[in-house]
Amino acid sequence: MLSLYRFFFSLITTLSIVFTSLFNPVQLKTPSENFDFSFLEYPTESVKTLEESSLTPETLSSRANSSNGGLYLETQGYDDVSGIVISPYYKAKIGDTMIPVYAATVFLGSTQAGALHSFSEIYVEKGTNFTFNIDVISDGYNIRNSIVLPESLGVGVKCANGTATASISDFGIYTFLFNGAEQEHAFTLFVREKVDEDAEIQSLIEEYGKENVTVFEKGVHRLDYLNFKTDNSILYLKNGAHLIANHKYDIMSEEDELLYWENDALTSNVIGLTRVPFINFFNCNNVKILGSGAIDLTPLDRRERRGIVFNLCNGIEVRGVKIFNCPEWSFITYDCQNINISKTDIFGYKQNSDAYAICNSRNVTVTDCFARSGDDLFDVKALGGAETAISKDIIFSDCVAWAGKARCFGICGEVNKEISNVTFKDCAVIYKDATWDNERIASLSIIVEIDDGFINNVLFENIEIFCDDGRAIGCRIYDDTIENFSATDITFRNVTYTSHLPAGIAAINETNTVDVTFENITANGRKIGSANSPLLEADKYATVEVK
Repeated sequence: MLSLYRFFFSLITTLSIVFTSLFNPVQLKTPSENFDFSFLEYPTESVKTLEESSLTPETLSSRANSSNGGLYLETQGYDDVSGIVISPYYKAKIGDTMIPVYAATVFLGSTQAGALHSFSEIYVEKGTNFTFNIDVISDGYNIRNSIVLPESLGVGVKCANGTATASISDFGIYTFLFNGAEQEHAFTLFVREKVDEDAEIQSLIEEYGKENVTVFEKGVHRLDYLNFKTDNSILYLKNGAHLIANHKYDIMSEEDELLYWENDALTSNVIGLTRVPFINFFNCNNVKILGSGAIDLTPLDRRERRGIVFNLCNGIEVRGVKIFNCPEWSFITYDCQNINISKTDIFGYKQNSDAYAICNSRNVTVTDCFARSGDDLFDVKALGGAETAISKDIIFSDCVAWAGKARCFGICGEVNKEISNVTFKDCAVIYKDATWDNERIASLSIIVEIDDGFINNVLFENIEIFCDDGRAIGCRIYDDTIENFSATDITFRNVTYTSHLPAGIAAINETNTVDVTFENITANGRKIGSANSPLLEADKYATVEVK
């Protein structure tokens, strides 16, 4: 049934793209005169072509296949190639300037196999009114037609002679899908604000002191981990800095996970980690990770280290970096407050590599970020801890998710404390094709699996979902032994999606309270007009209002 749905969705998408190009041909805009930009460029000593690494697209992407011989083999580390390669599929050009096109390994839930996601990033001065045309040129993959997502960006694509051309006039995250919007050969262009890195570093040194500002220049930097425990600690990864984690512990079983302890870990976290995260900030104020470099954990085995972790910190800023192939949760805040995360992107495929896990934290903004990784992507949790360690006042905005293994946006799993005042707005889902448990995972999720708290005042607003192979919306008490749990004032407003299954709302029993409002929700081209709509499934214990 699901494969038939996928076939018809692909067919309809292809026909739509073709008919649009025939009857409403794209008119490209006139580029700005003297358009000035720079671009992301990784070091050639670590980021190579597949030929230089004696690999093919098939052999590299197959490392993410679910048939590789078990969980630990599927998530093992590799040191023969970094997490970033030169794209084998595309070249790209803006005006007369060729820009680098890279690729990272990702996972497709619909095929249970790996793929390579290509990307480029350019930088334009803030405040500039600009328009440019980008040519995405076939190089090992023939482009016949294309669409740019999110659709709300309003970007059309003109395809001819194996080249896709689009006009861009704003900052943002632009994902090109080709040939009927298939998933295997995506290209994403990140258009971000230009930063004078040298001037910014000098300003940080003057403000906080040189001893507090750790700078990595362009080039390869191999290290075990970085552990910060003092206030005003600044980590700066300049354009082209490529931090690669050293593999130290062979972990090929659950027993292996328990073997290796690092003394520094015991005094560097409060979440029970026995090995220090690759980048760790513990019990410090006013800390930052800035720049446009890469954090690459490809060599690490399953759960060898977590990625970026903030514990008990106040005043966090993260901007501009990219994280690749974390073997466990990629980015965590735990019992922190006053957090600003922006223009940060995560690529990966390994199971349990949650992207942005905002845990027990207050006053958080996550904006203009991208995630395509191996578990939940933009999620809020409350894992226990002190009575004051609640999750509250959290906003995700202008973020883009692509999920092959779990959920895209929401409150997922652990709710052991209060979670309240959480907003997901102006966000988009490209694909969510994880369908291993459609009662447990959805693009937009409130799924309570472990409880000792409550949820109140959660808003999903102005969100588009291109395609969900399962449920696009799920709000459910998942564990049927949970009683007396409260999830109230949950609102889905101005959400448009295509999905295989109806939205699902369930309180499970009469002791639980699940209170949901749908307002202007469009599913598969039809507006959900009432609680009795066939596009909505709700059990008798939940309260659902439709406007």
